[in-house]
Amino acid sequence: MNEITQSPAVPASNPTTERETAVRFGEQAADMRQKAADKREGTADLRQEAADKREDTADLRHGAANERQVTADKRESTADLRQEAADRREDTADLRQGAANTRQVTADLRQEAADKRQEAADLREEAATLRLKVMLTQETAARVEAEIEERAAAQLREENERLIAAAVHAQSMTEAAEQAAEQMSHIAEHDFLTGLPNRTLLTDHLSQAITLAQRHGKKVALMYLDLDHFKHINDTLGHAVGDLLLQSVTRRLQACVRLSDTVCRQGGDEFVVLLHEVEAVSDAVLAAEKLIAAMTEPHLVADHRLHITLSIGISLCPDDGNDAETMLRNADTAMYHAKRGGRNNYQMFTPDMNAHAVERQSVEESLHYALEHNEFILHYQTKVDLESGSITGAEALLRMQHNGQCLSMPMQFMGVAVDCGLILLIGKWVLREACRQARAWLQAGIEIGQIAVNVSGKEFHSKGFTDVVRDALLEAGLAPHYLELEITESVLMQDMEQTAAILRTLKEIGVRIAIDDFGTGYSSMSYLRSFQIDTLKIDQSLVMNIDSDAETDDMIIVNAIIGMGKNLKQRVVAEGIETQLQLDFLQSHACAEGQGFYFDRPASAGEFTKLLTAGRR
Repeated sequence: MNEITQSPAVPASNPTTERETAVRFGEQAADMRQKAADKREGTADLRQEAADKREDTADLRHGAANERQVTADKRESTADLRQEAADRREDTADLRQGAANTRQVTADLRQEAADKRQEAADLREEAATLRLKVMLTQETAARVEAEIEERAAAQLREENERLIAAAVHAQSMTEAAEQAAEQMSHIAEHDFLTGLPNRTLLTDHLSQAITLAQRHGKKVALMYLDLDHFKHINDTLGHAVGDLLLQSVTRRLQACVRLSDTVCRQGGDEFVVLLHEVEAVSDAVLAAEKLIAAMTEPHLVADHRLHITLSIGISLCPDDGNDAETMLRNADTAMYHAKRGGRNNYQMFTPDMNAHAVERQSVEESLHYALEHNEFILHYQTKVDLESGSITGAEALLRMQHNGQCLSMPMQFMGVAVDCGLILLIGKWVLREACRQARAWLQAGIEIGQIAVNVSGKEFHSKGFTDVVRDALLEAGLAPHYLELEITESVLMQDMEQTAAILRTLKEIGVRIAIDDFGTGYSSMSYLRSFQIDTLKIDQSLVMNIDSDAETDDMIIVNAIIGMGKNLKQRVVAEGIETQLQLDFLQSHACAEGQGFYFDRPASAGEFTKLLTAGRR
């Protein structure tokens, strides 16, 4: 209509022009009708496209429903697809809104139609992409499902393998546990060093042997063996050589008995041989003699030719006992009698031996009681300057007095104290008491010279001995040079390296060192120099044999010791002087000091104080 209004005016007076104008208007109307028809056709196309889009949307919804059905068990992927479907529904809603807007805005139909076609193309592309995604999702789901199945199968195989491995391991652990139990049982019943049955297994074998012997009317012989002087070898050559010697002894013992007999190690240097079902006592005697003879050949151990002998005690069943404990105790008792009989021999058990065993047990109990109830006391014997007669010191001598009875001398209990180990506690008490008494005399203004204390081998080589000496001096407040330790030659010769170290420490502390019973053992110029000895005490057995004017071998030895001491600048003290003749001889050979009954008998601290205050000699 606007186009008609804006057409140029035609003069009314020209009919041709009017017809042309009418024709032109008709053409314009036809064009407009054609345009309207085209618009209607475009609108119909748009409606068709919208219907197609709705159909596509329905297809998309159907695809999304199928996708949700396929990927229902894959929740995470399905959630993403649901989100994408929701986005598509939102896009569809937008499309509907766009179609509504398209109907309202006719001026921009062509452009909008183009936009919608483009949008439809994009939607088709998105739909294609979505279909591709669905396909990929399906493939992924299938692949994931296959992987899950494969992993499940692999896990099943792995679990089966683990189950099989666990079963095999359990079987191995069971076997290992059984083997370990057998090993533990073997270790519990056998000696680690020699592999021999130990005390536990011996008791079992002995009980069985007694039962069988009683059933068959036979005897059982039990031999208790101890290696003579094994400790000396162990101390001088070391524990490694000692262990090798024990193994060599084991092999010889096993070679001397029957396969039916049993060789056991009781511990240390003690062995037990069990002879099953012997006919007579003579069988046990022959076996003991065979064992002693087997030890006569030297043992070649670590480049050493070592000689060792046996002390054997023998008990019989039923003669000496009908149970394992009694037989072991009686064989042990007989072995101690073999020791006292000079070693390298055997002794058959006799009932009277029990009296000695009971006595020994009684002594041990008395020692324990004396330690607990302070029944040990010290007596003191003077050391005298042989030229002036003045007192130069004292030797502390141990005594035991039980319940106010008569005094027990060291020879009555010292051996038992060493055997049972109480010597360490007793020796510690002696050191402390001697230092305390010496300090008391000094505080009272009484000069005593040196106080001498005897030290056993077990004390000297015990762990911490030098600390015991140091503590005794500190506790008493006694200056170290007042204390002199008396040690025998045999003790010094045990484990020379350790001995030298202990002596160096004692010299650093400041105490003096004396060799007791000198002249009867391992006298050697070399160790006298290297050990820094202060005093040589001539053994009383040499002094006792000075009983005439005629020169004897012992007199020559005494004279040589005096000369040796002078040359080495060591004090020489003669022990056991009891006669004027002995004193005259020692004085004539310039022996510096002496002690013995000729001067004084050992006295209690109170009586000895009187001697010191009297100032005689």
